[in-house]
Amino acid sequence: MKRLNKLLYSNKFFALIMLLIQIAVFIAMFIWISDYSKVIIGFTTLLSAVMIIFEVNRTEESTFKMTWITLIAIIPVFGVLFYLFTRTKMISRNISDDYNSARDINKKYMIENEEVMKSITLEKRYENAFARYLSRYGGAPVYSNTSVQYFAIGERMFEDIKKELLKAEKFIFMEFFIINYTSRMWSEILEILRQKARQGIEVRIIYDAMGCAGTLPRHYNEVLARYGIKCHVFSPIVPLMSTHQNNRDHRKIIVVDGTAAFCGGINIADEYINEKIRFGHWKDTGFMLRGAAVAGFTAMFLNMWNIYDTDIEDGGKYITASEPNCVSEDGFVIPFGDTPLDNIYLGKRAYLHNLDNASDYVYIMTPYLVIDDEMYESMKYAAQRGVDVKLILPHIPDKPFAFYLARTYYKPLIKEGIEIYEYTPGFVHAKMSVSDGSRAIVGTINHDYRSLYLHYECAAYMMDVPAIIDIERDFKDTLLKCKKITLKDIKRFNIFTRLAGYIMRLVAPLM
Repeated sequence: MKRLNKLLYSNKFFALIMLLIQIAVFIAMFIWISDYSKVIIGFTTLLSAVMIIFEVNRTEESTFKMTWITLIAIIPVFGVLFYLFTRTKMISRNISDDYNSARDINKKYMIENEEVMKSITLEKRYENAFARYLSRYGGAPVYSNTSVQYFAIGERMFEDIKKELLKAEKFIFMEFFIINYTSRMWSEILEILRQKARQGIEVRIIYDAMGCAGTLPRHYNEVLARYGIKCHVFSPIVPLMSTHQNNRDHRKIIVVDGTAAFCGGINIADEYINEKIRFGHWKDTGFMLRGAAVAGFTAMFLNMWNIYDTDIEDGGKYITASEPNCVSEDGFVIPFGDTPLDNIYLGKRAYLHNLDNASDYVYIMTPYLVIDDEMYESMKYAAQRGVDVKLILPHIPDKPFAFYLARTYYKPLIKEGIEIYEYTPGFVHAKMSVSDGSRAIVGTINHDYRSLYLHYECAAYMMDVPAIIDIERDFKDTLLKCKKITLKDIKRFNIFTRLAGYIMRLVAPLM
């Protein structure tokens, strides 16, 4: 039943309906209304031409254009209907207005510290411009006086999450893509949240409707409300009506009292802490911030919260709660949120920045590899400059077709000198990039089109923080459990899965 509900609330269901309409048109043309087939062909050809011209002139990434043009040209009825469905963004525009209004109200608390920027300029001049770019579009300034604790596995992060939640005295903010209400992980967290709510501590939760379609009952927000927990459901889904389901809240954020913030790949379900085995051993990562930079994640949460509030809330008392908690620590941290509401792709730019400015190495972990030409060229250019580029991906996939698609990139990347490894114990869900022992990105952002272009995401860009040593050590430790993929290995991949992967490349940006 859960799988059926998830299907009914997904784009796949609408795509199936559109495909059935396409088949019905073909049948009608050749059986029932053959006398009018020329008119139908002429009309669909004209409509396809109009839509293709429109798409060619849109300002967007070229691979998206090619995908839509191919769909519209090959299967015009399906392609046009699906195009119109996914491009109708009235609800997304309303979300954009509310989100931007919240950011406008709270930006007075996100002032850039020019002394911090001067420090970056003195230490690493080339980072100054990128730091300003992330700060301007990512919603938070560059912070010093912040400690970073890196978690190399979900189980360890879960234990620290519970410890911090139990310390809460003022407020708890949580935002997650997936919450599984039957999991031990959620059961233990919920018990703490109920206890804190009874104590009069403010508890707020945001969860994504699509991500939780098969893991939470409908109207679960009403259940939480009875416990005294405020809850918003991001993008409630109406089958065949909602277009904004393509833009999901993929963020994972916990903020406690403004003193601590958690982020990473870890959702609230037992597979993320290896309590439940689904795809072998689940390798995930995350981090906890203490100090000034916690304010960045507080503001990110409040901006999303305000999308569904009647009145836009001034979040000053929550954002400034981090100010008394500054800690003495080396390095700089930039929390940033990425949204599909503009044409600014912060996650992609951060990953490219790591590649383009590396002189020694770039190490990447990602569960999915669906990259555009720009990312491919950046990886290729780094390898050609002599940079050691290594990627770790899953060996046991959670989504077979995404796995087959990812493997289609192996051969060209390996030929350019990029090393690709698969995590043989199971599934890698970590999202991180670390370079030269001085820069790292850890958060929720996959190396695929959905994360880089379509979802609401978040991460922290770190410069010269001590935790980067831990991130690099974790990558090297994980590498010992991986198999290096060679060109000979690729030849031994199943011919049918290889073919499926290449077919998937036709619609890679939509997966």
